[in-house]
Amino acid sequence: MTVKALVGARVIDGTGRDPIDDAVVLIDGERIDAVFRRGDMELPAGAEVVDTGGATVIPGLVDCHVHVGVLADNSFLQVDDPGALADQFMTTLLHRGVTTVRDTGNFDPDQVFRTFKKGRADWPRFFGAGTILDGPADPPAPWRWLAIIDDEASARREAARLVEAGMDFLKVYVWARLPVLRAVVSEAHRRGVRVAAHVGHAVTVEEAVKVGVDALEHVRVGRELVPEDLRSELDALPGRILDPLVGFQAWRFIDPESDLADRLIALMAERGTFITPTLTLSQSILAGNTPAGSCPEGLDEMPEAVTDQWRQYAYPFDYSETDWEQAPVELRNQMAFIGRAQQGGVKVTAGTDLTNPFVVPGHSMHEELRLLVEGCGFTPMEAIVAATGRAAELLGRQEDLGTVEKRKLADLVVLDGDPLADIGNTRRITAVYKGGRAVG
Repeated sequence: MTVKALVGARVIDGTGRDPIDDAVVLIDGERIDAVFRRGDMELPAGAEVVDTGGATVIPGLVDCHVHVGVLADNSFLQVDDPGALADQFMTTLLHRGVTTVRDTGNFDPDQVFRTFKKGRADWPRFFGAGTILDGPADPPAPWRWLAIIDDEASARREAARLVEAGMDFLKVYVWARLPVLRAVVSEAHRRGVRVAAHVGHAVTVEEAVKVGVDALEHVRVGRELVPEDLRSELDALPGRILDPLVGFQAWRFIDPESDLADRLIALMAERGTFITPTLTLSQSILAGNTPAGSCPEGLDEMPEAVTDQWRQYAYPFDYSETDWEQAPVELRNQMAFIGRAQQGGVKVTAGTDLTNPFVVPGHSMHEELRLLVEGCGFTPMEAIVAATGRAAELLGRQEDLGTVEKRKLADLVVLDGDPLADIGNTRRITAVYKGGRAVG
C-alpha cells in the first residue's frame, strides 16, 4: 500500500503541545507512521504527496455523548425508514469531522450494538453503553431500553450481563439510588469497565464521585452547591415535568466561584472524574426561545419528520415566564462552573447529546467547541484537546485514537483556517480521513 504524505499544514496534535508548522504527516495504511517538520526527514520513495500547505490538521473529533443507537429503533416515529435516517446522521457526523462517537445508551444491546459497532467506512467509530441502568420511577420512564435495578443483586446482575454482552462502558440513569449505583460501579470495575452516570436527581454529583463513577454526563449539579440560606427558595419553585432529567433551576442560586463549588471541583479532580457537560443541549433548552436554541446551524439539513418531532417534544414546553427570565443565568453559571472545573484540573470532554431536540449532527460538535471557548473560557487548544486527546482517554482508547502521533489511527480533519486563532475555523473542513482513507 502506498504511503501517503500530507505536506505543509500546521498540525495541532490533540495533546495540548505547541503546533508543528509546515509539517508532514505520513500515513501508512490506516495508521500514522510519522509526524515531523518538513525538511527534518526525507519522504519515502513513491509516497503519494497531498499538498496541505496553508491548512491546519487536527485529530478527528470525538462526540462524547450521543444517542445514535436509538435511531435504529425508530425513535423518530414519523420516519418511514429508520435505517436510512441512522445512515444520514452517521455519515453527516463523519463529513463534519466527527470520526468517533460515544453512545450513552438506550438501544438494543444485541443487534443494534453489533450493527453500529461493525459500522461502515463512511460512519464514525462507535463505542456504546447499550441498555441504560435505572431505578424505578413514578411514573415509569418512557424509554424503551431500560433495565430496572432496585437492589444490589439486580444491579450486579444487570451490570454483569451488559459487560458480558460486550458493551464498552455502562450508563446509570437519574432514578437509580446510591446503593445500586455503588453496586454497579463495584461490579463494572471488577470486570474492567467504566461507569458513566446521569445523576443530579436521586443521587448528587458529589455522592456519585465519591462512590467511584468514572464519568458524569451533563452539568447536573444541584442542591449540594446551593447555599443553605437559599435552599428554601429552590424548594419552593414549581416543578416541571422533565426536571428529573434536565432540571437546571439550582443554577439560579449557585455561585460558580464559591467555596462549595471549589470543593466539588477539587474532589472531581482528585478522583480523576471525567465530565461531558453537553452545553449544546443546555443551550437548546435554556435558549430555546432564541435562534441559538431552536434554530441552530444545519437545522435545514434535517428531514421534516425530525424537525417536527423536535418542535413537538422540545424540553422547555412547560417553562413559565420566570423560567425564561432565569434561563440565561442558569446557562451562564453552568458554563462558568465548567470553566473553573477545567482550570481546577477536572477532565472535561466535549459531547452534544445528539439526537435530542435541536442538536444537529456534526454541526452541534462545532457549537460545543464554541461554547467551551466563548462561554466557559477555555483556550481553543483546551477545547480541541477536550474533543480529541482527552476524549480518547475517556474511551480508554488513547493508544489508538485522539492524537496525531506515530502509530495512532489516521483519523484526521483538514481545516481551511487556524482554530487556535478562531475556534469557529473547526467548521471550515476541506477533508476528513478515517483510518487513513479520505472520506468522499
